[in-house]
Amino acid sequence: MKRKGKILRIFPKDTNTDEIIAGKYKYDELDLEKLAVHTFESIDPLFYADASKTKNPLIVGATNFGCGSSREQAPQVLKTCGISCVIAESFARIFYRNCFNIGLPVIECKDMTKKVAQGDEIVVDFELGIIHNITKKEEYDFKPIPKFMQELLEAGGLMPYLRLHGGYRD
Repeated sequence: MKRKGKILRIFPKDTNTDEIIAGKYKYDELDLEKLAVHTFESIDPLFYADASKTKNPLIVGATNFGCGSSREQAPQVLKTCGISCVIAESFARIFYRNCFNIGLPVIECKDMTKKVAQGDEIVVDFELGIIHNITKKEEYDFKPIPKFMQELLEAGGLMPYLRLHGGYRD
């Protein structure tokens, strides 16, 4: 599995789920299309508009991306904004798992925020564990995603995977 896209934004360490989607919206709105317009609005008011204009946008984060609450709406609004992959130096554990549950690819790559720039075009090869930076003509290694996790992503997340396979298979 590969993903090609353009780096839309690079976020600092400890970017939290309240910055991704403020909790005040969580209780009043369940429609992800309506929630998505508020993605990152407290720290980046142009995020949704820019994501809407970018083909296959990706985002990059420093360490502990997605920390904070365990709300599943955070990765859901990113996916709804069209984010095709999140690359971070490390993720908060629950955010990481929620991404796979909803079918949003996430990978960890050491020092990623120092290697790339906003606007770089990249290709992520999940099987080989390589990020090809087309803009800079560089490659960065990351630990490949386990086969089962790739199968979850290919199915579109945990629930589609379970429906496809009639439950978990050994």
